[in-house]
Amino acid sequence: MTLCLLAALVLTATSHAEDRAGDARALLNELVAADTTNPPGNEARAVAIGAKRLDAAGIPYEITEFAPGRQNLVARLKGDGSAKPLLLFSHVDVVGAEGQPWTTPPHQVTEVGAYLQGRGVGDMLGMGAIELELLIWLKESGIPLKRDVILAWTGDEESGGAGIKWQLAHKPESLAAEISFTEGGGPVLDDGGKVSLIGLETAEKIYQDVTITAHGTTGHASIPLGDNAIVRLGRALDKIASHPFPPRLLPVTRAYLAGRAAFERPELAAAMRALAASRGKLPARAIRTLEKAPSLAALLRTTCETTLVHGGTRVNALPVSAEANLNCRILPDETPEAVQKALQATIADPSVEVKLGPDDGRSGPSALDGPGPDAVRKVSAELWPGTPVIPSLECGADDSRFLRPLGVNAYGLNPFPLSDSDARRAHGIDERIPADSLAVGLRYFEKLVLELAAK
Repeated sequence: MTLCLLAALVLTATSHAEDRAGDARALLNELVAADTTNPPGNEARAVAIGAKRLDAAGIPYEITEFAPGRQNLVARLKGDGSAKPLLLFSHVDVVGAEGQPWTTPPHQVTEVGAYLQGRGVGDMLGMGAIELELLIWLKESGIPLKRDVILAWTGDEESGGAGIKWQLAHKPESLAAEISFTEGGGPVLDDGGKVSLIGLETAEKIYQDVTITAHGTTGHASIPLGDNAIVRLGRALDKIASHPFPPRLLPVTRAYLAGRAAFERPELAAAMRALAASRGKLPARAIRTLEKAPSLAALLRTTCETTLVHGGTRVNALPVSAEANLNCRILPDETPEAVQKALQATIADPSVEVKLGPDDGRSGPSALDGPGPDAVRKVSAELWPGTPVIPSLECGADDSRFLRPLGVNAYGLNPFPLSDSDARRAHGIDERIPADSLAVGLRYFEKLVLELAAK
């Protein structure tokens, strides 16, 4: 194939993202309606929908079952092997909507004004839909590839990642890649609806649950004994809340603050620049300013928040024990064991136990430079000239943490331009994405995949 013919093919293909967005919308409608709420997951429902589309396109795939009714789907387009594979992956389970007062049916995509609303449209069935449609387009276009392009839909990301864990334990070769893209980061819309920056997630905090248990002497509640387990637990939790972990800047956070400062109001921008430029002790005034913005404050330190409390057996009996769960999000250069020791020292009560929950995966950062980030910068500049690509730290956790230790440069890059307020709707009421974002996301990822994989 001549270079001129290849260029014409690419130009023609990337000019029809709007047309293919209709197929992505139809697929998204089906995926949302499948209701893969986790628990129990039922990801097999989504996998069957994806497999039907792949069958129609003549793309080979493999389905694996990691639990009854719970499946992963992996499809691959072969390249010539001159470069290592590119992995596009999504999870197809969603967080439950029960008890949330939605204004529309959560498991039905509904167009509300300029938005598509429904559970999973942003987290992350929408991205899964455009990745699958992109694979079909690559097959139909006939563009030669220098690397395999792998599509993976996995399950259970919202409850620990059992799907990808199974896949890596039993079929690690199916996800072996040089570069991967999944949720996190992405184009950020300002108040005027313009893309102001593109976040590229290169690292994430370590997810760790910690159980705090206090014990006391049981007996009749009419005779207080002075060692009430619930009271003792309350004191421990109050100490933890009153003594946050010290703020620290990782290289990725320093770069993120320096880049984002250009788009913030003067007071916040000045604080970001002061922190990014600091060496040694962080400026206290700048820390106080950032702490007024919770999403920024969380980037600066390890956090442990109380999420569940249990204690007591009857209204008229002294509790023998009381227990709380702390949900910790640990900076990636720290360890859960160090956090456990710090919590025990803060509580300063040897009768209160601090126990780590299961290890849920930990990883170092992906490279800030190289083929993946370089391609993101180039393509982003073509679509949104002058808009910076800023490396970011994810405060939550996604399945990239299982890939990075295996040598995959895993990046979070949501293809949909979202405002901060829309992004915060994930897991919450009336989750939504802009209605035109499917076409934008397809065009963005088409260009990105061509930059990385076209021969």
